[in-house]
Amino acid sequence: MSLNIKKLIPKSIKRPIKEMLLRRSLRVAIERMRKLPAGQVPDREQLLQLMTGWSNEGYAANLEYLEAVAQNAVRVEGPILECGSGATTILLGVLCEKRNIEVWSLEHSEPWRQRVSDVLKKSDISGVHVCSSALVEQGDFAWYSPPLDRMPKQFSLVICDGPPGSTKGGRYGLLPVMGNRLPLGSIILADDAGRPDEARLIKRWESEAGFQTELIKTATRKYAVMRRVS
Repeated sequence: MSLNIKKLIPKSIKRPIKEMLLRRSLRVAIERMRKLPAGQVPDREQLLQLMTGWSNEGYAANLEYLEAVAQNAVRVEGPILECGSGATTILLGVLCEKRNIEVWSLEHSEPWRQRVSDVLKKSDISGVHVCSSALVEQGDFAWYSPPLDRMPKQFSLVICDGPPGSTKGGRYGLLPVMGNRLPLGSIILADDAGRPDEARLIKRWESEAGFQTELIKTATRKYAVMRRVS
């Protein structure tokens, strides 16, 4: 289709076509990953197709971070906690359902939670709990209000990509609220580790809870792999 013809197509027509193509891309990505043997990490083409289909420009996890999420998800032996939902929730659900690993995702935005839940339901992805968790102020920080009475007593892996950086205390609340459910050997994957606030947060978690950190630099940002050692 030539550029001139594209310009003649009204946005009211182009938008539904684009949304249909994105839904198809997402559906194909999910089905391709479902066919992988348990424990196999999707290749970058499959992860890119997932990101494209999810289509959250400006906020979607970058490819290298998504790959790290996948690599840890296929190795983990216990439940996974996710702070903030999105493309990673879909990825975790697909990779973990065949290994019977539970995923608990905390989301403060109800429209966003509904979008993620709808994709999980339509794709028949089980074992993922996307919890409506308001951000509640607790002294010098605000954090999610998780359904603690329903959640596992321990988590082996945390995917930390929320709450938003503008939240009081940033992402610090993970430690005081959930720290007693993160045993020795548990791992936190913290996105946006190159931002000054996140760098300070990582140092604070290291000093307060005995985490060792490896910083991974990608083409566009940094993320942290933090393991609890004491």
